Amino acid sequence: MPVTYLDVPAGADLETKRELVHELYVALKEAYPFPDDTRIFIREWPPESVSQNGVLGSEPFRPAFVAHVPQGVDRDVKATMVEKLNAAMAKAYGLPWFITFLHEHSLDVVAVDGELLADDQQRVEDLRAAYS
Repeated sequence: MPVTYLDVPAGADLETKRELVHELYVALKEAYPFPDDTRIFIREWPPESVSQNGVLGSEPFRPAFVAHVPQGVDRDVKATMVEKLNAAMAKAYGLPWFITFLHEHSLDVVAVDGELLADDQQRVEDLRAAYS
C-alpha cells in the first residue's frame, strides 16, 4: 500500500513518465508485495517555484521522493528498493542528488474506507506473512 510523491522539475515527456512509474512500481512492489495498491503521484514544479538553500530557481533541481509505507520490511530489502528507485529517477530526469524519505506507518494509524487497517485481522495476518 505504498503511497508516494515524486517532486521533480516540469518537462518530462509522457513516455518517460510511463517508464518511470513502471520502474518505481516494480521496485516498490518487490519490497511491499501486499496488498497490490501502490500509488505514485508525480508533482512537477517550474524553477520559479522551487527554492534550494534559500535560492529561488537554483540549479540543478534536486528532486525528492516521499513514500508512505507499512512498517516491517527488512532493512536490506529497503536498501535494495531505494537503489532501484534512485536509478529509475536518475534515468528519467538525469539529475543529481535524489533524496528519498520512507515514512513507515503501523496499521493502527492508517485507515481505508473509514476503517483502521489494524482492525482487519485477516489483513494484519496477511501483511505479517508477506513481510516475514
